[in-house]
Amino acid sequence: MEKKIIEEVKNWIHQKDNSASHDYYHLIRVYNNSVFIADGEHVAENIKFIAQISALLHDVGHKKKSYLEKDTHEQEGNEKIIDLLTNLKVDSTIISRVLFCVNNHRYSQDDSIGEDRIELQILRDADRLDALGAIAIARTFSYDSNRPIYIPDDVPKAIYDGVSNTSINHIIEKILKLTPESFYMDSSRNMARERLKFVQLFVDEFFREWNGIK
Repeated sequence: MEKKIIEEVKNWIHQKDNSASHDYYHLIRVYNNSVFIADGEHVAENIKFIAQISALLHDVGHKKKSYLEKDTHEQEGNEKIIDLLTNLKVDSTIISRVLFCVNNHRYSQDDSIGEDRIELQILRDADRLDALGAIAIARTFSYDSNRPIYIPDDVPKAIYDGVSNTSINHIIEKILKLTPESFYMDSSRNMARERLKFVQLFVDEFFREWNGIK
């Protein structure tokens, strides 16, 4: 029954139109990450199911925005999620837990919220992994074609505030701050370590080429 529900949810999100950085394939990657993490941490099947559904639905409320706008999409898809899962005969308790995960999936939200919610920790790690590595770099440049690649006089902010003025600034302000230690699960930390190395190599190479050193 759970496998059927997951397939139905996958079919549903495939029909949704969204920006390239938060499209169907992003949701599937986060879903795959959640499966990998849940299996690696040997969590109970009911927790794994909630994490999987949450991964597929966590960006339902996301809308394409300018790079100058802060993204606040967490709760904007609640009604759609409730309608979908209710129609699929998902238990109301599970729906409630999925909504909790979706509404609190950002790492920038209160960290203490996830202390006793393993499914939320899995979702946060799974989503964060897709914000780190080669695909994360590609997502950054696809987010808004109007955002400049790099402006030498625009110094990256020490603390990310939700808006980056250039794509390179976004990588420095946000992506390079996603250290392995900031992930919940050992499975996630191991993946994050290699992805972070790649992003640092990319940034180093970018500045070498920008400055004509190579």
